[in-house]
Amino acid sequence: MDIAGATSTTYAGVASEQGSTSYTCVVSNEAGTVTSAAGVLAVSAAPSGFSASVMANSPIAYWRLGETSGGTAFDYAGANNGAYFNTTLNQEGYSGIDPDRAAGFSGENSYVGQISGSKVNFEGTNVSFTLECWAKGAEGQPDESSLIAKGTGADGTTANEQFALDVAFGNYRFFTRGSAGVIYAAEATVGPNGTWQHVVGVYDQSNPESPELRIYINGELSGSGKGRPFSNGGLRASSSAVSIGSKRLGNAPAFGGTFNGSIDEVAIYATALSESAVMTQYGTAYGANTPPQISFQPKAAVNYVTLGATFSVGSFGTVPISYQWRRNGVAIAGADGSTYSLFGLTAGDAGSYTVTITNPVGTTNRAVAVLTVLPAPVKPPSVSGLVLHLSFEDNLKDTTARGNDGIAINQTGTSSNTVSALFVDGKIGKAVNYQSDFGQPGAPGATTTTNTTYVSLGVRPDLQFGTNVDFSIAFWVKLPTDFIGGDLPFFTTTVGSLGGQGIVFSPAYGYGIGSGAEPDPAPLNYGGWGMSLYDEGSANGARIYGDIGSINDGGWHHLAFVFDRDSQVVTYLDGSPAKSFKSTGTITGAAKTIDTGLAATIGQDPTGLYQETGSGDMDDLGVWRRTLTPLEVGSIYVAGMNNLSFIGAGLLLQKNGAASELVWDGGQLQQSETVNGTYTDVVGAQSPRTVIGATATMFYRLKL
Repeated sequence: MDIAGATSTTYAGVASEQGSTSYTCVVSNEAGTVTSAAGVLAVSAAPSGFSASVMANSPIAYWRLGETSGGTAFDYAGANNGAYFNTTLNQEGYSGIDPDRAAGFSGENSYVGQISGSKVNFEGTNVSFTLECWAKGAEGQPDESSLIAKGTGADGTTANEQFALDVAFGNYRFFTRGSAGVIYAAEATVGPNGTWQHVVGVYDQSNPESPELRIYINGELSGSGKGRPFSNGGLRASSSAVSIGSKRLGNAPAFGGTFNGSIDEVAIYATALSESAVMTQYGTAYGANTPPQISFQPKAAVNYVTLGATFSVGSFGTVPISYQWRRNGVAIAGADGSTYSLFGLTAGDAGSYTVTITNPVGTTNRAVAVLTVLPAPVKPPSVSGLVLHLSFEDNLKDTTARGNDGIAINQTGTSSNTVSALFVDGKIGKAVNYQSDFGQPGAPGATTTTNTTYVSLGVRPDLQFGTNVDFSIAFWVKLPTDFIGGDLPFFTTTVGSLGGQGIVFSPAYGYGIGSGAEPDPAPLNYGGWGMSLYDEGSANGARIYGDIGSINDGGWHHLAFVFDRDSQVVTYLDGSPAKSFKSTGTITGAAKTIDTGLAATIGQDPTGLYQETGSGDMDDLGVWRRTLTPLEVGSIYVAGMNNLSFIGAGLLLQKNGAASELVWDGGQLQQSETVNGTYTDVVGAQSPRTVIGATATMFYRLKL
């Protein structure tokens, strides 16, 4: 049907009815006519509720992801339509009062893509922006499970994201990269938990001296961070397409960073939404008549005195929502958020915790969650699976009696000699000191001196972890006050330091001295800790850093690294999970064979020639061939704070591939055919000992 008056190269009309209408254009001249392909205009109902609130804030793109069929994710605010790839449409949406549907994502190459990177682009120093969505996914999402992203990760290449809203170390994260590619992040205190959550990331460049990142969960500020000042170029340039639900993790073309779950109502704004605007938009999802309801309950907690505990509750309903936590029925002053954290636990903090949730429509209460506070150990805690323990009490002996002793070595430019180790006051008795001096370089990469003193543990079977052996490593370390130098290893099996095949624990690389010049831009990791775990060729694994200045105050700090070989390392600083971010790679669990055939080394690399000047003290090094639990790590730290070390816990039966084996830390293995029978020595028994199944039952014990 011809449209009266529609005779130019463009047509602008007013849509009066909902639905889809096809438009074509007939072009004529004296030689003939031609008809264009059809353009489809889809008309939706005027927005209301949450959708109206989004549109009122003028987004540059808004994907409701409510399509029930087809391959196009329509942008309701601009011309930035995306394409669905391996996405399950017509999923339950974010709100019970809004019939709009959501999109489901699962596995590799499940995402919304082909969204213009030129139209959604915030490079430079003068653009603030906001990312917003609703997400519902299970706990335990892998690192870089992406809700919204522009660019690719660092697996096998240099990361180039301009921004991303994703999951890291179990919690939601919002990050950007500066003009030099350095990451700036705001990390939430909560992550996916099986319920719908409103997730908002705000990048605010209104203050040129201190750009700020903020992340909000369900209307509440959950984390913040700082960016690089404008003088350093602002955000990196990027022509990458925007994706929803996944991203490329690096060189591989597949979209492997998938958020496994549902995503709804994705919006991007070229402004920094205020805290009140974020709360208002969250509240419109539930209208004016929804009483408070609990979406997930707080969990019971157990921890040692001096450490911490956190209770969290999930709720939704008409806003504003208020919270009041109680201990043993008594209101706790200031405990008025959805999360309540206690630090420096005392015995008096133990008890029953509840929370009352109130909004203008009603009130609801949570059943009891119990906090148990354990007293500090009065004797060394027993932690099973211990295969190496260096207490450094004026010697380098392995106290497990497994023979994993150390040797002190002094390395110069012309010789390598066994020397007496230097022992200093430690956290628990004595500690070992290591030093490396390469002089002040006259030019980048040049050194004027070679003089290192370190400890070599040799190539030990107990420190070979193959492709699948879980393990944990813990130690106390003390750096010089205000140390901002390079990554001279605390403990490593790698030539060099962070990023090579093998295991590396070190200070995060700061200004260094081997480089011959201060890095430009200045590093963001100095004074913190770093670790990496990679396989051959550094093809699989990850490099991870802790907070700036977290261990360079001149005091003793306890670090524990727990490696489940199927997932990401968990790091503990001073008895509690450490704040961390990944610099390169994907997850430590991706690494296959990590053994290098080189000596495990304290205070240098296995050659003794890693060109970073520095020094440090180490105390009470332990290695376990299993994953330690949070409470076990806590027990080691709290015991150390009370001048107590730890011991092995006797006899452990564990799997090693298809075989079963007995592992013990010291003593004589004995056996008996009955539990209360006569035990006899197993002559020549050494740990680990493979146990071969038989028709008779056999009981084992240790004689110490």
